[in-house]
This record gives sequence, C-alpha cells and structure tokens, in this order.
Amino acid sequence: MAALRASIVTYLLFITLSKSQAEMAPLKVINELPSSGYSNLQKLEPKQEEKLQLRMKPANFTGPHHLRDLVGRCFKYLDSKYEYVFCPFQNITQEDIQAYYEPYKGVLGVWADWYIEDNQFKVMNMIEGSPCGNGRHRSTKVTLLCGETLELVSVSEPDKCRYLAKFETPDVCGVNAMVVYPRLPVDLQARWDEAEQDLHNGVLTNKGYHKELERIFLAAGYYLSPHDRSSLLHKASTESSRNCKAELKKAKSRITELEEELKMKEEIILELGAGKMNL
Repeated sequence: MAALRASIVTYLLFITLSKSQAEMAPLKVINELPSSGYSNLQKLEPKQEEKLQLRMKPANFTGPHHLRDLVGRCFKYLDSKYEYVFCPFQNITQEDIQAYYEPYKGVLGVWADWYIEDNQFKVMNMIEGSPCGNGRHRSTKVTLLCGETLELVSVSEPDKCRYLAKFETPDVCGVNAMVVYPRLPVDLQARWDEAEQDLHNGVLTNKGYHKELERIFLAAGYYLSPHDRSSLLHKASTESSRNCKAELKKAKSRITELEEELKMKEEIILELGAGKMNL
C-alpha cells in the first residue's frame, strides 16, 4: 500500500508541475480569427491556456509618438500553413495550423529597436525569439508600409529562422510621418548638424558619418545598446525564475492536499475492508 501511495503521489506531482510550467509564461498565442477578417483594429483576446515564454522583455516604446496607438493591439496573418500574430512594440508569434499532433508554436521575435534609413524609421526589429538550433534564436524585421487599414499583409522566411513581415497602416502615410531628425532632442539634432558639416568639409568619411549617426540614434534610444539588451534578457529570466518558484509552491500545496485526500480514502477503504471481514 505504501509503495502504491508513493507512486500515485509522484505521478500527481509530475502532472501538477507540468501544468504549472505550461501556465507560467506571460505571452499568449491567439487562436480565434477576428470576425472582421484579417484587416482589423480590434484588440484580440488570447486564450488563457495557450501561452509561450518570452526569452526577452520587450524594449520600451520608441519612435514617432503617433504610433503609440498600436501598443496593446494585435493583428493576424494566415497563410496555407501558419497563423501569425503581430503585436507592435511587443512580439510576433507563429502557430502551425496544419499539424494535428503537437503543432509548432513559437515566438518569432520580441520588440527591440528600429532600422533607420535615409532619415526614416523604416523597419521594426524583433529579436530573441524561440530557439532555432545551434544557439540561434528566431528574429523578424517588420517593414511598415502606407495602407488604408491596419493589416499584417505578409510574413516570409527567406533565410532559416530569419523572417520578414509587412504591416500596413495609415499612420505612416504622411510625408513627415516617419522622419527621424525632428523627433530627436535638440542636443542630438546639433550633433547631427555637426556631423553633416564635417562630412561636407571632408573631416568625416562616409563611414565615419554613419558611425556617428549610429551613436546619435543609440543615444536617442532608437537603437538598443548591448547593455540594454542584456538587461532585458536578464529581466525575462528573473521573472521566469520568480514565476517558477511561485508555481512550485502552489504545486507543493496542491500535492499536500492530494496526499491528505488520498490518506482519507485509504482509511475509508480499510474501514470498508474491516467491515466485510467482520461479516
């Protein structure tokens, strides 16, 4: 009886801990398709039981202020095999909708910073996604395009675990909607002006000029520094560890309850057995 009881308790602990780990992560994969199609402005409510764990915390919002309206919204794109969910300034995920057994669900990237080209915010850089083998992690570049509606229009994988996505929004349609210079603090604008003058006078090479622009964008927060990246990775790891400890404590408490319930049922079985013997 003692051996049987120990086996049952071990099994219940395994099931409870497995369930706890599955419920631990803050990232949720959305399964319901919006009623208005894939072009939508609505916020999509994720299923509570479908969760993924983020390797990195999303960076702070940066860029044109009017894009803040996208924070908290998520948009879907469906191709013949996968469903993608893009949450601007948060993350992008992928789910296999064809597989019947253990379909793949993964993070394709977490919001980090911008790619800036020709004085324009061009591409959202999503990094540190789910593992991809050989120590690599998935990443996605999301190009923002002018469009009449908010819509994730495509996702592709030109290189293994390196994805390209296109997102249309009317927020980028204005001539000056995505210009970088006027959104810089005054002191960084002055540094840019000086770099332009030095390039013109031959003091800076073209390579040196672009290096100075990188330093300016880094100071503005438009580029993520190695230190900030490490900090975001550490925060996600710490939060995950804290959640694990909380869930483990909850699991142990549940095990204690199950042990007491099992003991009570054992006593009932013994009493019933003794009653039959007396008959």
